[in-house]
Amino acid sequence: MTENPKLLTVSEVAKIVGITRRILLHYEECGLIRPDKRNGPTGNRYYTIDTVTQIRTIRLLQELGLSLDEIGKYFDGSLDLPSLILRFEMLRDKLERNIEKLKERSNNAPPQIKQIVLPQQTIYRRTYSATTITERTKLLRDTAVEGLQLYGTDLTHRMYFTEYPLNNQTSDVSFCVAVPQGSEGEYIQIMPAMSAICIYHHGAYEDLPEVSRRLLLHAKEQGLKPSGVLRHTYLEGPPQHKDKSRFITQVALPIE
Repeated sequence: MTENPKLLTVSEVAKIVGITRRILLHYEECGLIRPDKRNGPTGNRYYTIDTVTQIRTIRLLQELGLSLDEIGKYFDGSLDLPSLILRFEMLRDKLERNIEKLKERSNNAPPQIKQIVLPQQTIYRRTYSATTITERTKLLRDTAVEGLQLYGTDLTHRMYFTEYPLNNQTSDVSFCVAVPQGSEGEYIQIMPAMSAICIYHHGAYEDLPEVSRRLLLHAKEQGLKPSGVLRHTYLEGPPQHKDKSRFITQVALPIE
């Protein structure tokens, strides 16, 4: 303890706030705080309760995501808070998307039917007749190579998916690859945003027809009108896993 009970030493402040002495001195180096008193041959530092309150505010602002430079600007009134809030909102949206993607990969509970919005995106789309999983896998790979070679990929969307007409009598399947917005060409199509119900299926592709029937039954029970297609979006499959039980497919039924 210092001789003045109203002053606190570096060690006391560090203990009170829950930081190290080094962090406290770094705040001083950055100009965020200063000792309220220095004395003795070694220049011992002492702080008032006001400075402790300032340090707690610094810690709070750090927890809110501000850098020390931004905290300094906040204290002197030069920080552009609206721009900072916008940046944090964008980070929040990204974090929420990342959380949702991790939930999609979690297989700890029975798959639930969800109502979602399939986003607008630009795709490279080829349609072929294919009846077996082997045929469809090869055609999807071939279409992916074509689309990526011609246009590149759009990392903001799922890489590829297939669509099946509900009234399909010819075994036609559309193989779709996400490409950058603004791409133009014979097989380029802009898919509009649409409402859908979906299930994230963890398991082999052979099980997808049963998952699709479950979605169609749910739509009928809920009085939902399908738009006429069924979409399989491949999140993880043979490129990531040898064990089919670990494949992850979003089975989506767009609704009107």
